[in-house]
Amino acid sequence: MPSTTTKSKEKPSRAVRRQAAHTRRVVRSVARRYLQSKDPRAHIPHWLRPKLEFLHSHKENKELFFERIAEIFPKSDARYKLIEHAYDTAKKAFRLRKRDDGTRYFEHLRAAALIGIVYLRLRDANLIAAILLHDIIEDTPWTRDRLAHEFNEDVADLVWWVSKPEISKVLPTKEDVDRKYHRQLRNAPRRAIIIKMCDRLHNLITLWSQKIEKMRDKVVETRDHIIPLAEEHQLMIHEIEDVLRMVEKRYDI
Repeated sequence: MPSTTTKSKEKPSRAVRRQAAHTRRVVRSVARRYLQSKDPRAHIPHWLRPKLEFLHSHKENKELFFERIAEIFPKSDARYKLIEHAYDTAKKAFRLRKRDDGTRYFEHLRAAALIGIVYLRLRDANLIAAILLHDIIEDTPWTRDRLAHEFNEDVADLVWWVSKPEISKVLPTKEDVDRKYHRQLRNAPRRAIIIKMCDRLHNLITLWSQKIEKMRDKVVETRDHIIPLAEEHQLMIHEIEDVLRMVEKRYDI
């Protein structure tokens, strides 16, 4: 009888194995991000979760927000009315904008203000108004002069400090804009840095909804520029560091 030979299976090439490994990593990453997106608290260190529980309450709305403000200022007080005007202005200015996760952009502005009011216990009406308005110069047609006219010079200045300049002949590239912006922040007053820290903490704990390249840019910027500011001003160092560490570990950044 003719002899039969068993044909040995060929091993996949190194390139094929690398591609398969990469595919498995991508699938695991997508699955992990999907699961984490179902519970935003998964992006917050355990020690910080109870302190930021208000960010994940379905009860958060304008009525509850101003119940908190009414505990600080009487409703007839000019400071209460200033914050109310800032709230309504920000909501109107960003009414058509959405974040990467599909939520209204205004939810980010309110969340950043709540971090200031509830977590940092801010009692500075101009500063609370500026947190609500912190993206209005950078992302809408509003200008610093218009803010000064509608609110006051202090609010306008605070928002200006945390607003990136536009690309121009003097700043022709995104890299030029970023360098100018971080120089600006290094010279900013402490109250403006408080705005930036509230903004960045909320951005980091909701970072899962963004593309990995954008997440990586945010992580690098935080590590290189925001944490040094936190250390210099002794503001929210552990909060920013610990959330950043979780983001880096979860997404292999």
